[in-house]
Formats: sequence, C-alpha cells, structure tokens
Amino acid sequence: MNMSDFDRWGDSGHEFETQRPRRLPPLIVAPPGRVASARIGAPAGAPSQALMDQFPEPTRSLIYAAQRKADFIPLFGTVGTEPILVRPAEARTYLIVQNTSAANQLFVGVGYQPTNNGTSVTGLILAANGGNFEPAAIPQGDIYLLGSAAGTGFVVYVANG
Repeated sequence: MNMSDFDRWGDSGHEFETQRPRRLPPLIVAPPGRVASARIGAPAGAPSQALMDQFPEPTRSLIYAAQRKADFIPLFGTVGTEPILVRPAEARTYLIVQNTSAANQLFVGVGYQPTNNGTSVTGLILAANGGNFEPAAIPQGDIYLLGSAAGTGFVVYVANG
C-alpha cells in the first residue's frame, strides 16, 4: 500500500498497521539570525552539542528522539513514612519509578507530596516487589516518593531533554 492508497482509503485497520517510520528533513533550518553549520543526521555521526544548542525546543527534543539517545540518570534509595523530593521539576524525556521493596508499598506524587496517614491516601500506589510507574506523557514537575514503612526501596530512571 502506498501513501496515495492510504489517502484514498482512509484509516483502515489499527494505527500500528498503518503508521510508517518517517525521517527528519535532510536539513533542519536554524531559527532566524542563527546559522546551521551541519546537516542533522549526516553520515559523519551525531551533531555537535554546539549545533544542537542552536535549536529551540521542541525541535531539539525531536532530534534526540529521532536518534533514540538519552543519558539516563539513575537514582536508587530508600524512603520512610515522610515524603521526600527525589527529582525537582525539570525538562524530561523519560521517567520510570519502580518499587524495589519486598513488602512495602511506594506512593508517588508528581507536583505534590503524597500522603498515607491510615485514613487518607494520596498519590499513585506502586505495589511491593516491582510495581512501577512509566507514564506515556512524561511529567515535568517535582517527583515525590513516600513509603508505607521505613526502608521502602525504590529506583528512579530519568532522561532529561
């Protein structure tokens, strides 16, 4: 099926059956007043950081996403019954939080501190022994964690963009 057939027939089938990978344009033009000195995706390899800094967001994030590259920032630790800030608000392109405790629940708050005072619970609850939170839409706000008991283990992986 070529693209003209798709346009003629419309959306038939599931999205994953009809979507095709697309390449970035061969030359991404720099914002007015700036000069793009190299082609993005040139055979020589990844563009220099100086070149990437010339592009505004979201263009820069789209380029990195197209390259499928990220520097993951891992954070391992334990939390007790008082919420802690594990990552401040920042531009993120990926986030996963996992509960590594064998018996305790982990509560995640994005932009607020989760609570667990016995009668009222706020926050996303991650089950013991591997419960995780990997959102499709990446939150940019503060990430707070709270354990159901002292010594609740967690791991957080973040990629910033």
